[in-house]
Amino acid sequence: MKHILYITTAMNEKDFKEYITHWKSAPNPSNQNFHNKLIRSLAINNKVDVLSLRPFSKSLCDMKKLEKEEKNDKNITWHYLAVSRSIFKKFVNCQTQINSLFKQLVNTDTIIFTDTINPALIHFLKHAVNKKYKNKIIGIVTDSPSNISNTGRSFSTYILNNASNYDGYLALTDELNELYNRHNKPSCILEGIVEKRTFEDRMPLQCKYFFFAGALMERYGVYNLIEAFKQFLKQYPDYYLIIAGHHGDEHRLLNTIKDYPNIRYLKMLPVDDILFYEQHSIGNINPRPFSEDLDRYSIPSKTIEYLVSGSPTISVKNTKLAKIFLQEIIWARSDSPLDLKEALEKVATMSKETRHDIVLQGQKKALENYSFDVVNKLIQEKLFDVI
Repeated sequence: MKHILYITTAMNEKDFKEYITHWKSAPNPSNQNFHNKLIRSLAINNKVDVLSLRPFSKSLCDMKKLEKEEKNDKNITWHYLAVSRSIFKKFVNCQTQINSLFKQLVNTDTIIFTDTINPALIHFLKHAVNKKYKNKIIGIVTDSPSNISNTGRSFSTYILNNASNYDGYLALTDELNELYNRHNKPSCILEGIVEKRTFEDRMPLQCKYFFFAGALMERYGVYNLIEAFKQFLKQYPDYYLIIAGHHGDEHRLLNTIKDYPNIRYLKMLPVDDILFYEQHSIGNINPRPFSEDLDRYSIPSKTIEYLVSGSPTISVKNTKLAKIFLQEIIWARSDSPLDLKEALEKVATMSKETRHDIVLQGQKKALENYSFDVVNKLIQEKLFDVI
């Protein structure tokens, strides 16, 4: 059993569920979900201490301060830093707390995992790990800094200059690894992590619905999906579209669907609710448009998650996933309303036998490639055994 110190903004799943109730517009949950699953995968056979710097906002969060907390969950101990709304106090206090936790937790054999897309975490790690600590550091690379909304060149430069000298990298794509891993250190490519859950204690909705949960911004395809479903309804009026997500222009979204009672918007949901809706849908859809940058530097995590839901998966093209799941995903030719409508129709007219086969094979392949046990073994072989 190894000891891992994991530096992140992610939280325990139950804590995150409570945390988002205090936000008008909650932080993007995609990194939360990925890091949470990776932490739990590592904890199968390792002791994991998580050092968590939770996001905070004066304007969007109704809490005045995030208190310091510590919680144990089997092999995982969550260390939540106290965070102030004051930027100055936040940085000074967090650095002090991190230095203290390093003294308390880090031993000579500790392996450090760190998020590489958050400049605050990179800054704190840079100043906490000095000549006193010689521990191996593994950077977790989930996106290119240039893909992060409302950031500029200085943001990308800082990230890449300060996160490119670690001892190993776990990246979603080969291109992300090449972007960060300038010195060709040991690396592990991992497109995603999945877990199969069931919710037998809940009653499913008594209607046929398609489900989409994700970023509700135009550039990620939500409005093309809505237009596609409006056209789909003309021929299939008994179907529904349920949308859940974050960071959208809520006024615009509500105005777009106001005359369509068959389109329901549920705002942002906890992960267990999302998985429940996925499990009982007629089909789950990811309308994210194809672009060279997105294809090169990111993976549609929702598409991978959908595969273990027990319902068919619809997605717009992704080069890497299309190679693995060519027959197991209904691939829309593009994110245009017409092509998305055709994909919806394909699922609506699918025979029970075809539906059963495509779902079963999709689940099987997803678990073979991305289950907790598979991910744990991959990290052992590609990183722990060679760094």
